[in-house]
Amino acid sequence: MSRITTARGAAVLATVAASALALSACTGSGGGGESGGAVDTSKLIIALDSDQAALGYDPARYGNGQRMFFEGIYDSLFVLDEEGKVVPQLVTSFEYNADQTELTLDLDTTATFDDGSTLTADLVKQNLDARGNPDLSAYSGFAKGGQNEISEVTVVDDDTVTLSFSAGKPGFEANLVLPAGAIVGPTGAADRSSLDATPDGSGPLKVDDATVKGNSYLLVKDEDNAAAADYPFDSYEFRPILDPQARVNAAISGEVDLAYVTSDTKAQVESADVGLVVNGGTIQNLIAFDKAGATAPQWGDPRVFQALSMAIDRDAYVGAVHPGEVPTANALPADNPGYVPELDDEYAYDPDAAKALLADAGYPDGFSFDFTITPASQRDLEAIQPYWEAIGVTVNLKNAASTEEAFAVVQTEPLGGPIPLTWTNPLGNVYGVLFGFANFHEAQNDQIQAAAGALGAAGEDAAAQETALKDLNRAIVDSGWLIPLYEQLAPWAYNTAKVAEPTFPGAEVFPILASLQPAS
Repeated sequence: MSRITTARGAAVLATVAASALALSACTGSGGGGESGGAVDTSKLIIALDSDQAALGYDPARYGNGQRMFFEGIYDSLFVLDEEGKVVPQLVTSFEYNADQTELTLDLDTTATFDDGSTLTADLVKQNLDARGNPDLSAYSGFAKGGQNEISEVTVVDDDTVTLSFSAGKPGFEANLVLPAGAIVGPTGAADRSSLDATPDGSGPLKVDDATVKGNSYLLVKDEDNAAAADYPFDSYEFRPILDPQARVNAAISGEVDLAYVTSDTKAQVESADVGLVVNGGTIQNLIAFDKAGATAPQWGDPRVFQALSMAIDRDAYVGAVHPGEVPTANALPADNPGYVPELDDEYAYDPDAAKALLADAGYPDGFSFDFTITPASQRDLEAIQPYWEAIGVTVNLKNAASTEEAFAVVQTEPLGGPIPLTWTNPLGNVYGVLFGFANFHEAQNDQIQAAAGALGAAGEDAAAQETALKDLNRAIVDSGWLIPLYEQLAPWAYNTAKVAEPTFPGAEVFPILASLQPAS
């Protein structure tokens, strides 16, 4: 049996405190504010590239891109710490049975919701029992037939709940971080539609009445919540500014204190003497939807995917379409222990080798297929299209007529993307993506499954983790289930007179909100 015990949030708070102490010895320079005097901590204004609550305040309707916004509003069963490790928050201890088909969670029942009620095992069950709701995308992998299917949630007693699985799920706790691990209160759990307009969380931040949906979201501290002391600013304003240049302008002018910008604007930020910090770790990939030859026989042969990968001149493509990003043929990012430098050589641009692979697979004259694109992916595919044409593969680009059509191609077409994957939670990507939503045809791959199993069994053994991650990286790339294109950097512009240099939980794009510290 494996058992882990920790105080609620202790790992996160200890790391945040350490970061604050380290940062207190530093002084900011340049960028958007006056030096000297006490820093104004009444409000931190953050500009992001999307509306953080476009679908309302139900955290289970969102993905990792909304984590930073929701983590102050909702507590979660598990969270990421400053190093990107999964640690308990609402869970005080957890334990797997011998074959890892059951995960038992002991809960912190002091967490209090707006109606005055506290966390119970019944409430956790009620939350997770909504996993069949198709609107709750964060729960999709937990639903019947999902790769992370939870077959049953059982209340053991008032503060203990057991999750059951049809097969062993080592490391399943990684799937219970925000947003999927967020627990909504009794009102929201009873009527998920009530969360469209009003959140129902136990976190230390509340949505203020000054919020203007779609324009500005103001979160203020609930001083009755002890965890509010972990947030150094009195309030946090999130502004969705969709245009990248407008976000940069807002950061340079001092209109916002912190802005998620794009790699091609880094030089502009630096030249304006505004603070800039960059975190890597997100890989943009083409993703195989048909891995079994269901739509056409060639898609059951990994040599076809390998040929398509080797046909792409990543340096030229990325330089033209995504300047500032880092070309890669690795599924895992460069600072991940599983990064395999040799893969970049093995899948380097080589159209002759790509033609030979197609010939070996039985397609010396190539073939044609359809690829549905959206405005967001059009430029990428138009750039890649000629590379495939050069090896005899004709790709017919079709514009999606609707969002529904764009999502439906997972069933009818062989390839999609580009899709970003961040590898802080590798097993989440393996089971939630590769064997999850992108595996409609239920393909199997023994190498990927074996590597994922070894990673789950590695526990805290760093050497075993590294070996498993390298095996996983190679298995994914060799199979063609992902065709990596480039590592997308996450640049953030910040006002050095207002906020200290942000840090990130591992390879995540977004910092932990409570870790953002005032400049000193």
